[in-house]
Amino acid sequence: MSEENKGRHTFKIVVDQKHHDWPKPAITGLEIKKLAGVDPGTYDAWQDVRGPEDLLIEDDKKVDLTEKGTEKFFTGKKTTTEG
Repeated sequence: MSEENKGRHTFKIVVDQKHHDWPKPAITGLEIKKLAGVDPGTYDAWQDVRGPEDLLIEDDKKVDLTEKGTEKFFTGKKTTTEG
């Protein structure tokens, strides 16, 4: 039995300006919302990226944390197009 857990590496991420150590090389939008402690039904998760447009992270979309610059996320109330 060989486990591929090389030294139990954690990934440093920031969610809503709070620092977290994440144990997996990827994170989903739903996991980001859970770390932030927000209601997944009324909040969206976003990846803070350079440039004018941040990236919406769907609940089931995985973000690869091994890539440089993928460590900052934030949540916000879902926007509607009402009225």
